[in-house]
Amino acid sequence: MEVAEAYSLISRAIDSGHAAHGYLIVGDLKGGCDELADRILRKLFPDELAQVEAKSHPDVAYLEPEGAKRIIKVDAMREKIVEPMSLAAFSGGWKVGVIVGADRMEAPSANAFLKSLEEPTPKTLYLMLTDQPDAILPTLVSRSQRIDLPLSEGLLEGEAFEAVSEAFAAKDAAALAAAFAALKEDADDADVMLVRKRFFKTLMSFVRQLMVSGKLPRHQAFRNVEAVEDAYRQSERSMNDEAVLSFLLDRVVFP
Repeated sequence: MEVAEAYSLISRAIDSGHAAHGYLIVGDLKGGCDELADRILRKLFPDELAQVEAKSHPDVAYLEPEGAKRIIKVDAMREKIVEPMSLAAFSGGWKVGVIVGADRMEAPSANAFLKSLEEPTPKTLYLMLTDQPDAILPTLVSRSQRIDLPLSEGLLEGEAFEAVSEAFAAKDAAALAAAFAALKEDADDADVMLVRKRFFKTLMSFVRQLMVSGKLPRHQAFRNVEAVEDAYRQSERSMNDEAVLSFLLDRVVFP
């Protein structure tokens, strides 16, 4: 459903006293997920919008993946979500826990959060944002109301997609770099940044498929995601594409 429809659904549930304690919001993290979470927070804290925007509201707890591995560790879960959400609301109203990239929770983190989700204090709301729901602990999913927002494709298409897919599967850095170079050559100068994002988003879709397929141990699947994220940042710094992609393919673990 669209963001406006999802917001209307959750807003009515809040007003009627029938809101779920946990919502699993699936969509683009920096798009629909972020927008929906922001609208819900604005509804619940209309008089403290400046604090909401600055992420400094005492009754809103935030947690995102951290560190070089971009994962959510159990210590961070306890410190930033479990413990603050167990306290009485500073304003006497709602408390909201926002977990960005909920699929990045390690098993101990997910289990630590599960008890909070199962036994919430009154007027407590958890928003779990993800673009990879299949990578989340099933017991968390079953105890949440899932909201599916549109996922912007943003991937390469047609022959370009096939060329990149074949080069990636063959672990051929030279062919992958050549496909990337051809995409940039065909683009206007103003569109090169967009091409770069689409190229690396396509690579990310490949490693995400490996993650949800279950063919790799979870820690290795996470490292693949980290490898693509690192390669994208290196490419932004105008490093040699073939060198960046060669290093990427050396790091990626295939089944």
